[in-house]
Amino acid sequence: MKIAGIVVAMLIGTLVLGYSFISRPRPILENRVNPDGVNNLHLVDADPMTGFAIYRLGDPGPADVRGLCALGVSEIVVLSGSALDYEVAHRDECPQLEIVYNVEDDLTPLTGEWLGFFDAWVERARRDGRKIAFRCSCGCHRTGRLAAYYQMKYKGLDANAAWHLALSRGWIMEAVDYFGGLQEQIIALHEYIHGQPCSQGEYCVQEEAIAQERCQAPLEGCGWPSELVAQGN
Repeated sequence: MKIAGIVVAMLIGTLVLGYSFISRPRPILENRVNPDGVNNLHLVDADPMTGFAIYRLGDPGPADVRGLCALGVSEIVVLSGSALDYEVAHRDECPQLEIVYNVEDDLTPLTGEWLGFFDAWVERARRDGRKIAFRCSCGCHRTGRLAAYYQMKYKGLDANAAWHLALSRGWIMEAVDYFGGLQEQIIALHEYIHGQPCSQGEYCVQEEAIAQERCQAPLEGCGWPSELVAQGN
């Protein structure tokens, strides 16, 4: 009886392991380039020929900042205005990391002015073969919206594909939907990219935000890019 029980247990174990192996998700690139398990890190795009890469993530602790440094990330956009609590607080883990934007963005639609800043930053990084990243708090909602914009503009995804990809990467994006109008905003961004009339009412992209004076201390969260980006270096 004991031998029969052992044989049955081994068969069950083999079946479970076999099923797990066959049904497991295919390895994805972001799982192979995250050396320190950076908080909700995902690779949005990369060009191995130039060295360019763009990542999205959530609040980084000391090990996360060290992980970004190990990946070669040199610039980061912070959409939650919390760089002082994270990137700056852990600067010793990655002295090379430049914070190029640091403001607590709300859930209002992105503006053409802001998207112009983002595009200039991305295009400079693509041209120079730099590795860059952007984040909010959990790396879900604000980050997911911006990732969707990138993937629609630079990778040719349609709004539906970009929406579902954003959901699959932002691990609490759908369950905690405080990000009102996210789907509508992604549709509006797609229309904006393609120069189409906007069909999404209050969620449409507006050309300019309320005028602000240029911030001289972006780390304090006043919402303007650093001088490095402003000068186009």
